[in-house]
Amino acid sequence: MEIERKFLVKNDLWKNAILKSEDILQFYLTSLDQSPTVRLRVKGEKGYFTLKYPSRSDTILVREEYEYEIPKEDVLSQQIHAKSRIIRKTRHRVQGPDQHVWEVDEFHSPVSSLILAELELDHIEESFICPDWAGEDVTTDGQYSNIRISFDGL
Repeated sequence: MEIERKFLVKNDLWKNAILKSEDILQFYLTSLDQSPTVRLRVKGEKGYFTLKYPSRSDTILVREEYEYEIPKEDVLSQQIHAKSRIIRKTRHRVQGPDQHVWEVDEFHSPVSSLILAELELDHIEESFICPDWAGEDVTTDGQYSNIRISFDGL
């Protein structure tokens, strides 16, 4: 089960707390209205196949997610079957002001200059301290979902 909060990033202060960075290429083999969503992704030298189901909540992302490692070459060979544009982004793992590690995504395509911060939680009621660089909470704003960005941009 994936439990997630998502925020716009309002300044560059997060860059002072980067722990690790990696480039990501991802695309979808399903359209916007299909469930589950089928995503293929390359992170570093590894490929991933992911099934994602709709959220069970209106206030936080709570959804079933199943991810499997597959050969990178298998992902790359499927790009011709992408149902939308390919997303390219750099994901930074960033230490937050408490024990949480955030994922900050800098998008390069199909949109650029978009930076989103995501925090995966262990349970719905888990508390956390929002970093100074985290701006508007866009957890439930569908336009900031990766699949929507892939299909529509911003």
